[in-house]
Amino acid sequence: MHNNLADQRSDTRSARGLGPWMSLAMVVGAMIGSAIYLLPAVLAPYGPNITFAWLLSISGTMCIALGMARLAANIPGGPTAYVTSAFGDVPAFLTMWSYMVSVWSGITAVALAVAGALSYVFPAIASGVGLFIVAAGSIILLAIFNLISVRTAGRLQVTATMIKLLPLLAVLVLVAAKVASGHPVEHLTPTPIAPQGILAAAALTLFALTGFEVGPITAPVTENAERNVPRAQIIGVAVTGFIYLTATLAVLWLLPSASAATSRAPFAEAIAPWLGPVAGTIVALIAAISALGANNALMLGVAELTRSVAQRGDLPLIFARTRANGVPYVGIVTAAVLSIALLIFNSAPAFVSVYAFVALVSAIATLLLYAMCSAAVLKLRLTGGLLGTIIAVIAALYSLAMFFGAGWEATKWGLLFALSGIPIRWLSRRYNALRSSPESAVS
Repeated sequence: MHNNLADQRSDTRSARGLGPWMSLAMVVGAMIGSAIYLLPAVLAPYGPNITFAWLLSISGTMCIALGMARLAANIPGGPTAYVTSAFGDVPAFLTMWSYMVSVWSGITAVALAVAGALSYVFPAIASGVGLFIVAAGSIILLAIFNLISVRTAGRLQVTATMIKLLPLLAVLVLVAAKVASGHPVEHLTPTPIAPQGILAAAALTLFALTGFEVGPITAPVTENAERNVPRAQIIGVAVTGFIYLTATLAVLWLLPSASAATSRAPFAEAIAPWLGPVAGTIVALIAAISALGANNALMLGVAELTRSVAQRGDLPLIFARTRANGVPYVGIVTAAVLSIALLIFNSAPAFVSVYAFVALVSAIATLLLYAMCSAAVLKLRLTGGLLGTIIAVIAALYSLAMFFGAGWEATKWGLLFALSGIPIRWLSRRYNALRSSPESAVS
């Protein structure tokens, strides 16, 4: 079966889709959002367990990425096609529907992170109308860039990714300079190394490594996708994981762990001795750009996913429409409108706790996508040999372990969240059938 699939090729033409660097920037840019800037503070109490936790998370994520890279190299069409080929239309739709809803809410959350980062520089937008205007404005700005062309979104992604790496690389340079000058680095919290501590710390790093699935999702608009997407997957996860591990440790080698654990801006405080009082402003602006880049990847990814699902008849066919240059404009507009609508609801006091819970539950959708794709590699026998089979099994087990890490309550509601797509699919198929019926054509 996989030989036939391998013969299919992407029809994305040169100079219209995402090039190799743009595809890589989509993966890295989606993974590096705003969360990394707070992770040193969150992880500080775990001391030397941090290194082992990151290595565990990076290894598990890399196994999933390798499996998805195998799928991307053999099956054109992105995750929708992967899961459909392995398990059929209904499981594929439920997986993708759940993921789409989670990304729509995720765009809202990241837009709030953009406004939150900028509020460090402009306190007036810390809450209320100012917060809403900046968050909604960032969504509209990204929608405009994405509507122009796929390559415009790709260029924006490359630029944002290069900028967001600056503070992460800066702390590494400062640590090297400190060691070279003969000054000792700060000690990590003297917490004993133990499985419980490693697993607890790893649970905090799991979702920081999500986002790499944007590579396969945007495969239909990527040039030479069968080659560029797998490379972007593997290199992107490896590079991001290495940067996360080393940057987290670098901050804790520059700041006393007790101070880092209570810091609201650990990177800014670590860089302050070098840049002085402006460090906080610079890092805040870069954090806003970082979040903006993550949202750019999410918007293009969910728009392309919406298009692919609609092409299969599981959403109204209007969502499959694209401009002449291949831009899935209906999906982009839909993502922007729904995300801004969530911003409006988020301003209501009663909605805050509900939204926080939905955000937690929607994270399960990413785990569902990883688990289904890992299982698809095994089902379709695309492992490439014994080593590939072992990696695929580890990926599947790791994905299941993440469900346990998220907790039964969130997992239960996440699955119900996915099942809510069943009536959506039924209504969409009925609507599409009526629209394409002879009676409808005559009328």
